Amino acid sequence: MKRLSWAIFLATVVSAYAQTQERKIINDAAEALGGKDRILLVKAIKVEGYGQLAYQNGGGNPTGSPDAPQKWINTNGVERWFDLEHSRMRLKQRLVQDFVFAYARNMTGISVNQVLDGDIAYNVAPDGRAVRATEAAARERRIAMLNNPVVLIRTALEPAAKLAHPRTSGNLQIVDLTTPKGDQLTLAVNSATHLPAWVSWVGPNTNLGDITFRTSWVGYTPEKGVMLPIGYNTTSDWRNVVQDKLYVDKNSVDVPVDDLAAPDAVKSVSPPNPQMNVQVIPVAKGIWFLKGTIGNSTLFEFDDHLTLFEAYANEAMAKAIIDKARTVVPSKPLTEVIISHHHFDHTGGLRTAVAEGLTIISQRGNEAIFREMTSRPAKLFPDELGKNPKPLKFKPVDDKLVLKDNSMEVVIYRVIANNHMPLGVMAYVPRDRLVAEGDLVDEGWDIVFWGNSYPDTVKYWNLQVEKDLPVHGNIHTYPEVIDFLKKQTANAQKLCDKVEAAGLSMQGCPVRQTF
Repeated sequence: MKRLSWAIFLATVVSAYAQTQERKIINDAAEALGGKDRILLVKAIKVEGYGQLAYQNGGGNPTGSPDAPQKWINTNGVERWFDLEHSRMRLKQRLVQDFVFAYARNMTGISVNQVLDGDIAYNVAPDGRAVRATEAAARERRIAMLNNPVVLIRTALEPAAKLAHPRTSGNLQIVDLTTPKGDQLTLAVNSATHLPAWVSWVGPNTNLGDITFRTSWVGYTPEKGVMLPIGYNTTSDWRNVVQDKLYVDKNSVDVPVDDLAAPDAVKSVSPPNPQMNVQVIPVAKGIWFLKGTIGNSTLFEFDDHLTLFEAYANEAMAKAIIDKARTVVPSKPLTEVIISHHHFDHTGGLRTAVAEGLTIISQRGNEAIFREMTSRPAKLFPDELGKNPKPLKFKPVDDKLVLKDNSMEVVIYRVIANNHMPLGVMAYVPRDRLVAEGDLVDEGWDIVFWGNSYPDTVKYWNLQVEKDLPVHGNIHTYPEVIDFLKKQTANAQKLCDKVEAAGLSMQGCPVRQTF
């Protein structure tokens, strides 16, 4: 009994010491930031600057190689508002893609106005109209709010916040934090200065499963008695991609804040939960166009199985497409899916397809990144592959791969002369002279910098094409496709001319890939 009592006493002492250590880390950080009393009195913080975002979380580069040059989205006119008095936040910025794309607005700038009011996320359009955002967006914005070190330490000081697992790593003191809202993060504090060094957290990603982000803070400077950083750098645990970087021009404390309360029209509606619908459109014998809410696929019927072209967008869209495909010819199994290229919008359903047991067909150069994407766990935010882990089954395409039996012939060709997706493939059906493709054409584009790639590929492989079945948009004849591409290419050059006339420069100018 005495031994048991002594063990309980030791456990109590150790537990109390650990809790003291956890709280001491936070209290020391609060003092370093200006003092606990001072930071708790802060009502508002405004951070202004500029920066860059990784395009598609690093998954939109020219190829899937780790050595491929990173594509960036410039973030100009950044304003991060933190209304601490009312637990609200606003992010305003202008997004300008620092690479050629297919919409003029992406290259000239898109204004963003994103707000969080407690647990309600909403977006404000340029015309002032407010629209409620998803619950996932609300979580992301809560985390974004905690990316400010003063906000984070204030949250850690709340009685309902839970601190755990204090530890030391080099010159850092580290502690785990569960916020009163249940969000889990890890904070690192410099042992010498006691200033917050970084914060990390895990989030869901449709391409990568669980993904860990880490925001580091540098260059603390005083502002009205509060220490704030002048540099933010966020990386992910996938290839150590720099996800987001912010160069601070100005920090402001306790400046007047606009009323960021969610309008009644926003609060009165539930968070959106988009439904993924699929329309089956017969195209030819044994061929169906599966038109989805946010992306299309094409289904091919062989003697004893079905083959799909593309698993686009995300898990929900891909699962809807796969489920619908299996109803078209229920007597035959769906066994494989052709993926046009590695970009994260076009591989948003890759993990879902693997979980469904489908063999993936794509250009050989995409295999390595596909294996990376499908081997990552999804335990904290389980997706279909996290719940049902399966290895990737991959069938490579070099320049050409023929899928043929008595019912169907589909020839998969490597795309030619395409700076957007040099390792892309398309599917051709000789019998019906049709092509299924992704990102070779889209009727919705207003500009294009790789418009020659489609006709160059058709010419290179000596194909006879009459109909196009795109991932983006509607079915069109090949002459219509050429008309789209000619117009979009000409529009790209007109945009270049306009930029040059203003004495400025823009990526991709002059347009080099013309008809």
